[in-house]
Amino acid sequence: MLKHSDSNLSAAENAETYLADYLEHIPAIVWRIDIVRNEISFLNSYTIPTHEEKVRAILQDTQLAKTMILPEDREQFNSCYKQIRNRIKAACVFRLRLGKGVTGWFKLASMPDPNHHSCSIGVLIDVSSQVNTVLATDGMPTLSTKIDLIEDPVLLIHFSDRTVRVANKAAKQFLQYDDDKLLSLTFQKLLQHNTSTTLHQVYEGLIFSDSWSGKLNVSDSQGRSHQCSTHIQAIAHAEENLLWVTMTHNNDCLACKGTPVHGNEAVPLEAVTKSMRKCSTIKELLEAMLKALPSDSPTDAIMLSRIFIDKNTVVVIGAGEPFETVSENHIHPYEGSIAENIVRFDLASHVVMETSKSIKPIDWALFIPRGIRSYYAQPFYEKNVLTSVLIFCSTKGQSYDPDANAPLLALHEEFLKNLKRCMRDR
Repeated sequence: MLKHSDSNLSAAENAETYLADYLEHIPAIVWRIDIVRNEISFLNSYTIPTHEEKVRAILQDTQLAKTMILPEDREQFNSCYKQIRNRIKAACVFRLRLGKGVTGWFKLASMPDPNHHSCSIGVLIDVSSQVNTVLATDGMPTLSTKIDLIEDPVLLIHFSDRTVRVANKAAKQFLQYDDDKLLSLTFQKLLQHNTSTTLHQVYEGLIFSDSWSGKLNVSDSQGRSHQCSTHIQAIAHAEENLLWVTMTHNNDCLACKGTPVHGNEAVPLEAVTKSMRKCSTIKELLEAMLKALPSDSPTDAIMLSRIFIDKNTVVVIGAGEPFETVSENHIHPYEGSIAENIVRFDLASHVVMETSKSIKPIDWALFIPRGIRSYYAQPFYEKNVLTSVLIFCSTKGQSYDPDANAPLLALHEEFLKNLKRCMRDR
């Protein structure tokens, strides 16, 4: 099973946060694709002028790419994208339909990411003749605008009194302070859950090197501690000395001390088991499990995907409001499915924290249009062959902990027994 190296990952993240300001000036979409998680991360906020997110989306949505790319260029794009998915150095030029008779020329280039051993990294560049004119008239964003475009939480802190000067949207959401209170937040309070030795190392790095990188415990407005990979850079801006603080949350669930982790939720086993044994269809069985979840569960829907690898097919049945319009036994290709990813990388489970970052076709065809933002997929095998995947879905992002057991774990054995019965009695 492929895994990231924590040390390599931390070093790469530190390098990226240091270079974030420079990446914002590159007239290209900079991205990384994780071939194990089937996720794409955009490393800068650049969008193709006048066409916004539409061009970005071709790296995620295969159907949109097929629609936008000119037919004579599709083969070379698909060949290049396949090489990217296999971590092979690749590049190609192709044309996109941009609407109203406008066609743009684009270049896609990538290489294996040397610090993330299951990733490819690259750029998508508008190479149309108009691009220089567009960039020349756009102007440069202000410093506060630039940090607002960075996905990770960023704070700019006055060097003089160590209070916050400005925070980007990600930092405000992460720390959960009102705007007024955030501006009075001190560096000391932000880092109150760190040892004096650690803080001494931070200040020493800033004094002698103008920067420091490492793991820190960052406190939010409720006093909860979050472990973050943090980069602190001393900068000068508008005749003022500032600290640029970038925080990358190491684990969106487990690191929140005092916050309950949604995973293996407790349910009244006897009552739920009786309810499941009365079910005569798979949909009723899924509905029984959905009703068993506690009121504070993040799960809004449950889906069963039955896997037929030899037929290149998965058949899905869903329960819950998001899947009300999905017909029973809806068929999707095995290629590009959650199941394919589980088999390819021998995953014990598969958690997607934010579907908007996904590059799996099934996410764009089935989950994203129905408002599903995160899910936990639990595979089941018969004689070492994947036969089904139970998927717990949430309309909120980051609802499932990849390090925790699957939701309703205590019911899985009973679920499988009743699943076989329902299938046999059809």
